Amino acid sequence: MHSQDPITKLTQTLQRDDGSQVRVVAQRGYGSGLTASLDVYVLRRDSSESNWSLCGKDPHPEWRKMSVDEYQKFGRSEMLRYATPGEILRVASAIGQPMSFLDGNPAF
Repeated sequence: MHSQDPITKLTQTLQRDDGSQVRVVAQRGYGSGLTASLDVYVLRRDSSESNWSLCGKDPHPEWRKMSVDEYQKFGRSEMLRYATPGEILRVASAIGQPMSFLDGNPAF
């Protein structure tokens, strides 16, 4: 791979203090008409021996009626309960960067 080739898929696995793991995946895709798109998804597992499960992207159906405190505890999508917006954005923002972007980058 050439160091100037763009990153088209990136996966970062994060170890949590409770022993669980979260995996954030971002990849470039193309829709109809070759319109570029970005897909991000989050997987989680309780331990390194457990199977990965895909986290949902939809918030609680009643999220608009919740107080801010209720929303933070119960209303967020499963994806945002297990990965922070910063962790997701860190991986997503690397898509399209040259491969050399990862060299010596402490975030990866």
